[in-house]
Amino acid sequence: LARSVPVPSPMRPQNERAPEGGVKRKWVKRTGGKHAAAKRPSVKNQIRSIERLLKREGIPPKLREEKARELEKLRDAGKENARIEREKKLSTKYHKVKFFERVKLTRRKEQLEKKRDDDGALGADELDELAQVKEDLEYVMNFPRGEKYVSVLVKEGDTEHATKERARLRKLVKANLAASAALGDENEGGADMAAQGDAAIDAEQDDFFLNESDDGNDSDSSSSSSSSSSSSSSSKKARTPVHIPKKELPVTKDPIYIKNHAQKLVERSERAKAEASKDGNKPQRTRAEGGRKRRKK
Repeated sequence: LARSVPVPSPMRPQNERAPEGGVKRKWVKRTGGKHAAAKRPSVKNQIRSIERLLKREGIPPKLREEKARELEKLRDAGKENARIEREKKLSTKYHKVKFFERVKLTRRKEQLEKKRDDDGALGADELDELAQVKEDLEYVMNFPRGEKYVSVLVKEGDTEHATKERARLRKLVKANLAASAALGDENEGGADMAAQGDAAIDAEQDDFFLNESDDGNDSDSSSSSSSSSSSSSSSKKARTPVHIPKKELPVTKDPIYIKNHAQKLVERSERAKAEASKDGNKPQRTRAEGGRKRRKK
């Protein structure tokens, strides 16, 4: 029996960009090696490494104290980082809700105030509503960033936990506002005290220099009476001020034109034509104009 010979299948076209004998490799940025920047370990990794170091035996006491202090600082930094991350997360999560509630409360407050200005007075219910709106707006505007937001407008289906949490957060907002106001008053008092202290120091310095000048005058008067009399007579003379006339600079009212490159080229060609039109500088006639043939140099 005749053996069938397999027919070779047509080969796929080779990738022109690919190197011979393989697929082109994708370029990957080198992250290691001597030229790569040293990556700073995180606070969590530093705490773990120091804790492992302190568990060893045979560490010098001085080194142990230094590492213990460093560990305490790192733990405080870790708590601060965790607080900042929590505030960022919660601020991003509840930003939309707080924005809508702030807009609604601001509009309602403006409506009630406009009605009060137009009518001249509000009813008891409207006054209570205005006070409640102002309190809710203060709650929304000064809500602490590290707490989960509890709405003041959506109260349908509230549980006992939500009501207690809202009351707690209201107290927290008021306490924060009171603390910031007290801190502002302390800073103002400190600024006043600092200003008074600076004024007292300036007055003492003035007195000091006045005393020095008085002492110097006494010594001069005791040393020579003639010099003191001459100085007093010269000081009594009034010094006449010297008048220096001011020179007025000329101001041109003509417009200033800035020439561009094309205008400069036009002027250059016009100057060349003017020079060529002068006697003795006329160009030689060409062959078409009846001139003679000239040899090329």
